[in-house]
Amino acid sequence: MTEFETERTMPAGADAVFAVVSDLERLTEWLPHEVRVRPTDDDPGSDPARGAKNHVTEVHARVEPRHTDAYGLVRVRSDQMRVEWGGGDSTDYAGYLQVMGDDPDRSSVLLHLSFLGDQPETHTDRAADDVRRGLDTGLDNLARMVAGRAR
Repeated sequence: MTEFETERTMPAGADAVFAVVSDLERLTEWLPHEVRVRPTDDDPGSDPARGAKNHVTEVHARVEPRHTDAYGLVRVRSDQMRVEWGGGDSTDYAGYLQVMGDDPDRSSVLLHLSFLGDQPETHTDRAADDVRRGLDTGLDNLARMVAGRAR
């Protein structure tokens, strides 16, 4: 198992940041790779009253040199300002994004990825470095995006 984690301060309050990251249709606006998520069904385990909405999703991701098409589960936990995801077809990959902060003009985001199987990210330094760069790029993009919205 290999895990990656990075945290970044955001130039906007937690509510504004969470509004962006929890909108699954906007992922390509800030993620460093092409990722398209299409909800295919709501999971019966959803509990909107508790702020948790599960989406069974179809994911299309182009992360060079690979192209991945898979089904997965994305859970948006509004009450915790957290988005969680994982593979529905396999348990080799999971992650979460946590938004934190009480300041109306500043917050922070923690992004965590777990590679649990036999992917290149678990074996080669180059693949692991690519993941770290991708995390940094995604959070840099998100910070620029929410900074523009906060004005």
